[in-house]
Amino acid sequence: MEEKKTCEFVGMNWINAVELGMVGDGVTPNDEKFAEYIEKYSDNPIYFPAGVYAFEKTLNFPDSMYVRMDPKAELKCIAKEPLEFFITLRGQFAETENHWVHFLGYAHQAGIEGGTINCDYNAKCALGLFQGMQSMFRDLKIMNVLEKGVQTLISATHDGCYHFENLYVYNTKCLPGSYGVYDNHVDDHFMYVTVVNFETCYYTNGGRFVECSGWNIDMSCVENMTFAEIRGDQSIWIGPSVDTMRYGFKLHEWAGTSISDLVYITNRGFYNNDLQKKYPRTLFVAEKPETARFVVSGCQIRWENDLDFSNEPLPASTFLNVRIPGGCDGKKQFKHFRDDSEFLRMKALEALAAEQANED
Repeated sequence: MEEKKTCEFVGMNWINAVELGMVGDGVTPNDEKFAEYIEKYSDNPIYFPAGVYAFEKTLNFPDSMYVRMDPKAELKCIAKEPLEFFITLRGQFAETENHWVHFLGYAHQAGIEGGTINCDYNAKCALGLFQGMQSMFRDLKIMNVLEKGVQTLISATHDGCYHFENLYVYNTKCLPGSYGVYDNHVDDHFMYVTVVNFETCYYTNGGRFVECSGWNIDMSCVENMTFAEIRGDQSIWIGPSVDTMRYGFKLHEWAGTSISDLVYITNRGFYNNDLQKKYPRTLFVAEKPETARFVVSGCQIRWENDLDFSNEPLPASTFLNVRIPGGCDGKKQFKHFRDDSEFLRMKALEALAAEQANED
């Protein structure tokens, strides 16, 4: 194999996809030119000018992925048969005799910035990531996947940490079993992510989510529409906005989560009164109420009609500063509504009194 070398196409070691020979007409397959880039120049970052770049096969990035796209650039999947992944980042690894994994090429500080990744319903997952560390994906639109927009940890080995910022994950139609973000990991960070038209917006084992939102315009999956499905015990949500979803947070056995500044909204234009009566909404769903744990601070409910606060009493939960519409009595109108503010205030006073007594 020819040794990789610095490309002469553009300065500062950047590769211009068009100068490399790729065509942005949305029809011409660019797989051969992409293979040439991976073989000869993938240590150099690649830039896609405005245009639609079609590919028939999975774009497998090895130890490095440095991709920048013009805001009007699009990578489009035109595979004849559905691909498992449209784009992957795959570090190389080898297994030693004692079965410990030793990473040879751990993708570090990789990422994609700008533009659109369009699967055009020809791939199950748009972006599959494993064996990476401190990699950033930002200012991206990901659209029209068969199953998942983003999937982390697609191997049995530890992945490291990924960062996602300003992502718009969008399907033109809601498909059963679809996930906008499938975070099958524990250390990933998501900020300013919007998911639209997925049966489940977010799945996580323990990610950190800041100002993330989700809603549906296509109501074909309304029966099971869920904002967040949680299986781990370390997830943190700051300022999530839930809209037009039947279920808010689903916690499975042993799951736990901390939520602050939650805004729950129902859009009258799409999740209308008839849908609410047929598919009543539940903000929290616990598979094992004796083990599932919520800590919620600053929950604001914008519209209370036909909303069950929880499907089960949650003895391990704590709700602080729950705000509800004026004239609404949460304890009367919401199933299993719980406000621990007074209880926690009294516990704090007792602790303060005990501390003063010890000082005396």
